[in-house]
Amino acid sequence: MIVGRGCFACGSGGFPPPPVARPLRYARGQALALTLPLLAVLIAALWWAYDAGQAVTEKRRLAQIADAAALGAATWQARALNFDAYTNRAIIANEVAIAQSVSLRGWSRYMNDLLLKTAVLTAWIPYVDVATASLQRLWMSLDRGLQPGLSAFEGVTTLIDQDLAAAQRAMHLATAQVVPASVREVLRRDDPRIELSPGGEAALVAWQVEWTRFASFYGGAWRWRQKDVLERSLDGFTVSRNNTWRPLLGVDILRLEKRGGTDLIGFDTWRAVDTLSEHQRRYLLFGRMREQVPLVWSAVQSGMATAARGQHGNATQVNPAGSRAALASMRRDRFYRGLPSMWDLSVAQRAQFDPPRIPVRIMRRPASAGGAADVFGLRSVAALSGEAHVLQADSQSSPQSASASDTMYALAVAVSQFSRSVARTDGAVEKPSLYAPFWYSRMASSTVAERVLMATVDGDPLWIASLPR
Repeated sequence: MIVGRGCFACGSGGFPPPPVARPLRYARGQALALTLPLLAVLIAALWWAYDAGQAVTEKRRLAQIADAAALGAATWQARALNFDAYTNRAIIANEVAIAQSVSLRGWSRYMNDLLLKTAVLTAWIPYVDVATASLQRLWMSLDRGLQPGLSAFEGVTTLIDQDLAAAQRAMHLATAQVVPASVREVLRRDDPRIELSPGGEAALVAWQVEWTRFASFYGGAWRWRQKDVLERSLDGFTVSRNNTWRPLLGVDILRLEKRGGTDLIGFDTWRAVDTLSEHQRRYLLFGRMREQVPLVWSAVQSGMATAARGQHGNATQVNPAGSRAALASMRRDRFYRGLPSMWDLSVAQRAQFDPPRIPVRIMRRPASAGGAADVFGLRSVAALSGEAHVLQADSQSSPQSASASDTMYALAVAVSQFSRSVARTDGAVEKPSLYAPFWYSRMASSTVAERVLMATVDGDPLWIASLPR
């Protein structure tokens, strides 16, 4: 067998090795070509994520600012209503004190006259005459100091009532301006770049109209409202100082009728009348009991002079002669300035109307926005349609130059509600009024009417505003 000669460059089989492949020059840089588009996508994703996060954060911040502005305004509204309630209660309490003072002055004069006539009748009874005379002199000295002191008290108290009523009127009327101002102040302190939207401004104007309609001003001839509350608040000694004595026990042919009371005559005069009269039957043993002899009487008046009559514990009907004698000898002064005018809720307002709701809609224009434009220096990005989407408008240009779709809005609504912190012991349900300081503020959901009003003014689609939220 013939064996060929071996080859140095060949393998063991005698064949040459395959050629080694070498990279071509034009194939270099493929990794860079793939990395650049990927890097662009990552940058775009980072930009979108950052901008979306900033938008969500800013939207949440706008909502919190709107909540703070609305709740602060509702808190002021509740404080104004509570101020009305506190001043009304203080005025009524002072008026009750004035009525008690007039009653005490009238009763003191009555006791002075009664002790004087008793001392005259008992002057012939040993020992008793000394006691009654001493008591009469003591009471006379007391009455001399009591009359001017209580008169001065009535004058000071009625001036305080007038000042309280004036402060209440100023507070109530100023609230219509303070509430919108407080909303703007909250926005300014939180972020001067945030402002009320045109719809938010219109909503505050609507609130001002509702505020003026919510409560009624009871002044002049309409003071019957506070007079009714006042008369229900008077104590028994002021309303009626009545008593009946039957000297002949078991025989009802002779009576001593004590009748007296203090009334508010009209709206500007307090008058106290006390009478004691002897009553007998018309025909001695039968017939109707009627006044025969007025024994003791007194009357004092504070305020405007008037010829009108009051009931005075039914003294004018039971003791008419004694009442005429008392009015003829009445002591008058003009310290009392009259029942003040006050704010309160009418029956219809208490039954139907809720306190005015305070809607706050704020906006942040694109010129005030931060986001990816601040980080990457981008001012706009091209959309698929070729239109440039503004990321941040030039701070020197007009805010209206940016698209309205780039403007962020936030809406919040707050109300003031009447709610007792402790239930009544009698189990009754207390209606809202401006005599009970139980007004509190809370957040509330916006209504369709509120959203449609603000969307119409702001130019938003109404179908979006009507969606439930």
